Amino acid sequence: MKRAWQALLVLALIAIALGCSSDRRYDQAIGILIDTSGTYADQKAETVRVIKREVLPNMVPGDTLIVIRIDSESYDKDNVEALLTLDNRPSYANAQKLALARQLDKFASEKGGSSHTDIPGAIMLASEYLGEIGSGSRVLLIFSDMEEDLPKGTSRDFAEDELEGTHVVAMNVKRLKHDSADPIGFRARLASWEKRVMKAGALDWRTFMDAAKLPDYLSEIR
Repeated sequence: MKRAWQALLVLALIAIALGCSSDRRYDQAIGILIDTSGTYADQKAETVRVIKREVLPNMVPGDTLIVIRIDSESYDKDNVEALLTLDNRPSYANAQKLALARQLDKFASEKGGSSHTDIPGAIMLASEYLGEIGSGSRVLLIFSDMEEDLPKGTSRDFAEDELEGTHVVAMNVKRLKHDSADPIGFRARLASWEKRVMKAGALDWRTFMDAAKLPDYLSEIR
């Protein structure tokens, strides 16, 4: 009898564990920041190609994508270029992807670039949206040279939990002219950003030069 009760207890514990695990969310929220400053403006078309090739095809119903423009004053709702959550019906989700691809093509074709580079402002704006979505996993992809250049009088300070629960990836980081002469400076710039985002609560910091690695990474952290 004692063994029977023990077996029932084990089964009950397993059932509870399974019940708890079923509550896990597998939807993913992806924030994409695109630098449009003068030093990175020529990368817009390539950035859009990466999004269309490596990100959109791997999104599934329930996933959310937000695209934010980095310019001189990035902490502004007007900097949101696109925001969508894929419908649970696959056919509708595919239609949404096609519509977004066209929207991004239009964005890529727009000329001009900003005179300053407010990267932290865009990060702060994205963190608010990503936090509100409350998905199973959150990731922030930053397409930029990572050279911060704030307008005079602009201040940006991350909260300690600004990026809590968020993976942060610097994508296709463009090397500036002085980086070729001083690679140590380039590496120090990336190391400084890593320290900054980790201090703000990010789960991790990665840099990808090869965009083809992105789909596997997004699947891994889902």
